Amino acid sequence: MIRPRTKLEKLLYLTVFIALAIVLNLIEPPVFSFIPGAKLGLANLPTVLVLYIFGPYDSIIVAFFRILLGALVKGTFHPIPFFTSLFGGLGAAVAMAAFYVPFKKHFSVEGISIIGGIINNLLQFFVVLYITKNSAFWYYLPILLLLGAVSGWIIGVIAKLLYNRLTR
Repeated sequence: MIRPRTKLEKLLYLTVFIALAIVLNLIEPPVFSFIPGAKLGLANLPTVLVLYIFGPYDSIIVAFFRILLGALVKGTFHPIPFFTSLFGGLGAAVAMAAFYVPFKKHFSVEGISIIGGIINNLLQFFVVLYITKNSAFWYYLPILLLLGAVSGWIIGVIAKLLYNRLTR
């Protein structure tokens, strides 16, 4: 199991998780390519893992730096991609942390990740709606919520498998 002995060692682990999240963000193929803007969200996998390995605060830190440094690497500081990523990813990390703390014995890894997927898509939807002022996007919301739940479940399954492997 990952058990850092020093603060420096913990920082090193968190840095590796941030780097992994950035790489996953860069190489992620468009699984739902038939739906505009929809991705599986593999970059959220390290955030879920850090939530269960190190705790809620560290998972939010990983999400924040993944989004900020990922935007820097990709050059996506345009308002729509940057703010949808920032609000969606950070909001999902905060929501997962908020559910994890009081309910970790009642929710599975998949359940917490589903919450993150739904919140991510919901917040991204509201950012796009606010920026574009296009009310036609309301018809897209049910699809986004369903995709958020499905992708959250998939990320949760993968996170659970990896977590079980890392904690042996």
